[in-house]
Amino acid sequence: MIFQIGISQEIAESDLIGEWTFIELQDENGEKQTKIPLTRFGRDMGIEKVNRDSYIFNDDGTYKSFNPLNISYGTWFLDKETNELNLELRIEPESPYLPSLKKAGIVTKREDGFYYQKAVKKRILIFGTDSMTIADREEYVLIYNRK
Repeated sequence: MIFQIGISQEIAESDLIGEWTFIELQDENGEKQTKIPLTRFGRDMGIEKVNRDSYIFNDDGTYKSFNPLNISYGTWFLDKETNELNLELRIEPESPYLPSLKKAGIVTKREDGFYYQKAVKKRILIFGTDSMTIADREEYVLIYNRK
């Protein structure tokens, strides 16, 4: 991994509560990128126009993620040992995707009646009171500011 922080930061879930706005995606040189190569299984699949979610983390363990194309909800928690945000996407019972997600075994039904996907982990590399840097994929990082 190219991006590393020199000291281990201790982050508490309470530090993350609030709204975090996606600012930009940067490469390993700290340069802003708006388009990056899109690869799947090692194959070049074209160019991705960068569009990442902003987040609102609530103190009850729920979150809202949003970007110009989508709004999602779910639950979240912080793995303090790895500084990883764990985001469990909530799936509505009437979602047309639910049957295939159930068949694939990646959702579970909870007492609230909704289904939740297995957690997506996002590693926090650098954390400050009003900004954080999260690992994206390969040589990219995501820059967020607290709103």
